[in-house]
Amino acid sequence: MQMDSSADWYTVLPVGFEPAGLERLRRALTPLQAVVTGGADDWSEAVELASIGHYDALAVAYPLRGAPMSTFLAALRKPDCPCRTSSVVLVAHERYRSEAEMYAGRGANRVVTWEEVELRLAEVLDRLFSTAPRLPLTIPSRIQVVADRPVKRVDCRTVNISTTGMLLDIPHTFRPGTVLAFELLLPGSHEPIRGRARVVRRTAEPSEPFSGVGVVFAAFDESNEGRLVSYLDRFAS
Repeated sequence: MQMDSSADWYTVLPVGFEPAGLERLRRALTPLQAVVTGGADDWSEAVELASIGHYDALAVAYPLRGAPMSTFLAALRKPDCPCRTSSVVLVAHERYRSEAEMYAGRGANRVVTWEEVELRLAEVLDRLFSTAPRLPLTIPSRIQVVADRPVKRVDCRTVNISTTGMLLDIPHTFRPGTVLAFELLLPGSHEPIRGRARVVRRTAEPSEPFSGVGVVFAAFDESNEGRLVSYLDRFAS
Protein backbone atom coordinates (compact mmCIF):
# COMPACT_ATOMS: atom_id res chain seq x y z
CA MET A 1 0.00 0.00 0.00
CA GLN A 2 1.25 3.46 -0.86
CA MET A 3 1.99 5.85 2.00
CA ASP A 4 1.46 9.58 1.64
CA SER A 5 4.60 11.65 1.49
CA SER A 6 5.07 14.56 3.88
CA ALA A 7 7.44 17.47 4.14
CA ASP A 8 9.97 15.19 5.88
CA TRP A 9 9.61 11.86 4.05
CA TYR A 10 9.70 10.76 0.42
CA THR A 11 8.01 7.69 -1.02
CA VAL A 12 9.92 5.30 -3.28
CA LEU A 13 8.16 2.58 -5.27
CA PRO A 14 10.43 -0.40 -6.16
CA VAL A 15 9.54 -2.11 -9.45
CA GLY A 16 10.58 -5.59 -10.58
CA PHE A 17 13.00 -6.52 -7.76
CA GLU A 18 13.55 -10.03 -6.42
CA PRO A 19 13.42 -10.30 -2.59
CA ALA A 20 17.21 -10.17 -2.19
CA GLY A 21 17.45 -7.15 -4.50
CA LEU A 22 14.61 -5.41 -2.68
CA GLU A 23 16.44 -5.88 0.63
CA ARG A 24 19.62 -4.37 -0.85
CA LEU A 25 17.56 -1.46 -2.14
CA ARG A 26 16.07 -0.81 1.31
CA ARG A 27 19.51 -0.89 2.95
CA ALA A 28 20.94 1.44 0.30
CA LEU A 29 18.20 4.00 0.99
CA THR A 30 18.61 3.93 4.78
CA PRO A 31 20.55 7.25 4.81
CA LEU A 32 17.68 8.91 2.95
CA GLN A 33 14.48 10.08 4.61
CA ALA A 34 12.36 7.82 2.44
CA VAL A 35 9.60 5.26 2.82
CA VAL A 36 10.28 2.31 0.52
CA THR A 37 6.88 0.79 -0.23
CA GLY A 38 6.06 -2.88 -0.74
CA GLY A 39 6.85 -2.68 -4.42
CA ALA A 40 5.43 -3.87 -7.71
CA ASP A 41 6.41 -7.26 -9.13
CA ASP A 42 6.08 -6.25 -12.78
CA TRP A 43 5.42 -3.31 -15.05
CA SER A 44 1.63 -3.71 -15.20
CA GLU A 45 1.31 -3.63 -11.40
CA ALA A 46 3.63 -0.62 -11.29
CA VAL A 47 1.53 1.27 -13.86
CA GLU A 48 -1.61 0.43 -11.91
CA LEU A 49 -0.10 1.77 -8.65
CA ALA A 50 1.28 4.86 -10.38
CA SER A 51 -2.10 5.61 -11.92
CA ILE A 52 -3.89 5.86 -8.56
CA GLY A 53 -1.39 7.79 -6.45
CA HIS A 54 1.80 9.83 -6.49
CA TYR A 55 5.25 8.48 -5.53
CA ASP A 56 8.26 10.78 -5.25
CA ALA A 57 10.44 8.23 -7.04
CA LEU A 58 10.40 4.83 -8.71
CA ALA A 59 13.43 2.53 -8.51
CA VAL A 60 13.14 0.14 -11.45
CA ALA A 61 15.09 -3.09 -11.97
CA TYR A 62 16.58 -3.23 -15.46
CA PRO A 63 15.77 -5.06 -17.67
CA LEU A 64 12.11 -4.97 -16.70
CA ARG A 65 10.13 -8.19 -17.09
CA GLY A 66 6.95 -8.28 -19.14
CA ALA A 67 7.25 -5.18 -21.34
CA PRO A 68 9.81 -3.03 -23.14
CA MET A 69 11.14 -0.25 -20.90
CA SER A 70 9.93 2.33 -23.44
CA THR A 71 6.34 1.07 -23.05
CA PHE A 72 6.52 1.30 -19.27
CA LEU A 73 8.04 4.79 -19.28
CA ALA A 74 5.52 6.05 -21.85
CA ALA A 75 2.66 4.87 -19.61
CA LEU A 76 4.28 6.46 -16.57
CA ARG A 77 4.75 9.84 -18.28
CA LYS A 78 1.21 10.20 -19.64
CA PRO A 79 -0.29 13.63 -18.83
CA ASP A 80 -2.98 12.14 -16.56
CA CYS A 81 -0.61 9.89 -14.56
CA PRO A 82 0.02 11.13 -11.00
CA CYS A 83 3.65 9.99 -11.32
CA ARG A 84 4.45 11.71 -14.59
CA THR A 85 6.88 14.08 -12.79
CA SER A 86 8.26 11.47 -10.36
CA SER A 87 11.98 10.68 -10.40
CA VAL A 88 12.82 7.35 -12.08
CA VAL A 89 16.13 5.56 -11.41
CA LEU A 90 16.99 2.39 -13.31
CA VAL A 91 19.05 -0.16 -11.36
CA ALA A 92 21.05 -2.43 -13.67
CA HIS A 93 24.05 -4.73 -13.61
CA GLU A 94 27.18 -3.24 -15.16
CA ARG A 95 26.76 -5.31 -18.33
CA TYR A 96 23.42 -3.56 -18.97
CA ARG A 97 24.58 -0.04 -18.07
CA SER A 98 24.96 1.34 -21.61
CA GLU A 99 21.65 -0.21 -22.66
CA ALA A 100 19.83 1.25 -19.65
CA GLU A 101 21.40 4.68 -20.16
CA MET A 102 19.61 4.93 -23.50
CA TYR A 103 16.48 5.73 -21.46
CA ALA A 104 18.06 8.56 -19.44
CA GLY A 105 16.29 11.72 -20.54
CA ARG A 106 13.63 9.63 -22.28
CA GLY A 107 11.43 8.94 -19.28
CA ALA A 108 14.13 7.84 -16.83
CA ASN A 109 16.31 10.26 -14.87
CA ARG A 110 19.38 8.25 -13.89
CA VAL A 111 21.01 4.81 -14.03
CA VAL A 112 22.74 3.24 -11.02
CA THR A 113 24.47 -0.13 -11.27
CA TRP A 114 24.15 -2.91 -8.72
CA GLU A 115 27.91 -2.73 -8.28
CA GLU A 116 27.57 0.81 -6.87
CA VAL A 117 24.03 0.82 -5.48
CA GLU A 118 25.01 1.04 -1.80
CA LEU A 119 27.36 3.94 -2.51
CA ARG A 120 25.34 6.02 -4.97
CA LEU A 121 21.60 5.33 -4.91
CA ALA A 122 20.72 7.45 -1.87
CA GLU A 123 22.87 10.33 -3.14
CA VAL A 124 21.36 10.20 -6.62
CA LEU A 125 17.79 10.25 -5.29
CA ASP A 126 18.60 13.00 -2.80
CA ARG A 127 19.80 15.19 -5.67
CA LEU A 128 16.74 14.41 -7.75
CA PHE A 129 14.43 15.24 -4.84
CA SER A 130 16.10 18.63 -4.42
CA THR A 131 15.51 19.51 -8.08
CA ALA A 132 12.15 20.83 -9.24
CA PRO A 133 10.38 18.37 -11.57
CA ARG A 134 10.89 19.08 -15.26
CA LEU A 135 7.93 19.13 -17.59
CA PRO A 136 8.07 18.02 -21.24
CA LEU A 137 7.47 21.33 -23.00
CA THR A 138 8.91 22.16 -26.42
CA ILE A 139 9.10 25.91 -27.01
CA PRO A 140 11.29 28.19 -29.15
CA SER A 141 14.23 29.74 -27.32
CA ARG A 142 17.14 32.06 -27.99
CA ILE A 143 20.44 32.19 -26.10
CA GLN A 144 23.68 34.13 -26.16
CA VAL A 145 26.96 33.71 -24.29
CA VAL A 146 27.17 36.64 -21.89
CA ALA A 147 30.96 36.95 -22.20
CA ASP A 148 30.97 37.04 -26.02
CA ARG A 149 31.81 40.31 -27.74
CA PRO A 150 30.29 40.97 -30.18
CA VAL A 151 27.15 39.24 -28.91
CA LYS A 152 26.05 36.26 -31.00
CA ARG A 153 22.47 35.05 -30.58
CA VAL A 154 21.64 31.40 -31.22
CA ASP A 155 18.14 30.07 -31.92
CA CYS A 156 17.31 26.74 -30.28
CA ARG A 157 14.44 24.99 -28.52
CA THR A 158 13.63 24.03 -24.97
CA VAL A 159 12.91 20.28 -24.63
CA ASN A 160 11.90 20.25 -20.97
CA ILE A 161 11.76 22.86 -18.26
CA SER A 162 11.19 23.39 -14.53
CA THR A 163 11.27 26.33 -12.16
CA THR A 164 15.00 25.69 -11.62
CA GLY A 165 16.33 24.98 -15.12
CA MET A 166 15.81 23.56 -18.60
CA LEU A 167 17.23 21.24 -21.25
CA LEU A 168 18.09 22.87 -24.57
CA ASP A 169 18.30 21.25 -28.01
CA ILE A 170 20.99 23.26 -29.76
CA PRO A 171 23.27 22.64 -32.79
CA HIS A 172 26.47 23.10 -30.79
CA THR A 173 27.47 22.76 -27.17
CA PHE A 174 28.90 24.90 -24.38
CA ARG A 175 31.23 24.13 -21.51
CA PRO A 176 29.72 23.58 -18.04
CA GLY A 177 29.94 26.86 -16.17
CA THR A 178 29.20 29.02 -19.22
CA VAL A 179 26.71 31.79 -18.42
CA LEU A 180 24.00 32.32 -21.03
CA ALA A 181 21.40 35.03 -21.50
CA PHE A 182 18.13 33.44 -22.63
CA GLU A 183 14.71 34.25 -24.04
CA LEU A 184 11.74 31.86 -23.91
CA LEU A 185 8.49 32.48 -25.73
CA LEU A 186 5.75 30.67 -23.80
CA PRO A 187 2.66 29.53 -25.73
CA GLY A 188 0.00 32.24 -25.76
CA SER A 189 2.44 34.94 -24.61
CA HIS A 190 3.65 37.91 -26.65
CA GLU A 191 6.48 38.89 -24.30
CA PRO A 192 9.45 36.48 -23.85
CA ILE A 193 10.70 35.26 -20.48
CA ARG A 194 14.21 36.69 -20.13
CA GLY A 195 17.06 35.96 -17.76
CA ARG A 196 20.43 34.28 -17.29
CA ALA A 197 21.31 30.63 -16.82
CA ARG A 198 24.45 28.57 -16.16
CA VAL A 199 25.37 25.44 -18.13
CA VAL A 200 25.67 22.42 -15.81
CA ARG A 201 25.95 19.54 -18.29
CA ARG A 202 26.10 18.49 -21.92
CA THR A 203 23.67 15.97 -23.34
CA ALA A 204 24.93 12.39 -23.44
CA GLU A 205 24.52 11.03 -26.95
CA PRO A 206 23.26 8.47 -27.92
CA SER A 207 21.25 8.14 -24.68
CA GLU A 208 19.75 11.56 -25.46
CA PRO A 209 18.77 11.84 -29.13
CA PHE A 210 20.01 15.39 -29.73
CA SER A 211 22.95 17.68 -29.09
CA GLY A 212 22.38 20.19 -26.33
CA VAL A 213 22.97 21.39 -22.79
CA GLY A 214 21.24 21.37 -19.40
CA VAL A 215 21.17 24.72 -17.61
CA VAL A 216 20.06 26.05 -14.21
CA PHE A 217 18.47 29.47 -13.93
CA ALA A 218 20.70 32.11 -12.31
CA ALA A 219 18.57 35.27 -12.64
CA PHE A 220 15.38 36.57 -14.23
CA ASP A 221 14.48 40.00 -15.58
CA GLU A 222 11.89 41.88 -13.51
CA SER A 223 8.73 39.76 -12.92
CA ASN A 224 9.73 37.06 -15.43
CA GLU A 225 10.29 34.34 -12.81
CA GLY A 226 6.74 34.74 -11.49
CA ARG A 227 5.35 34.47 -15.01
CA LEU A 228 7.29 31.23 -15.61
CA VAL A 229 6.25 29.67 -12.28
CA SER A 230 2.60 30.59 -12.89
CA TYR A 231 2.66 29.08 -16.39
CA LEU A 232 4.31 25.83 -15.24
CA ASP A 233 1.80 25.47 -12.42
CA ARG A 234 -1.05 25.72 -14.95
CA PHE A 235 0.71 23.36 -17.37
CA ALA A 236 1.24 20.71 -14.67
CA SER A 237 -2.31 20.82 -13.35
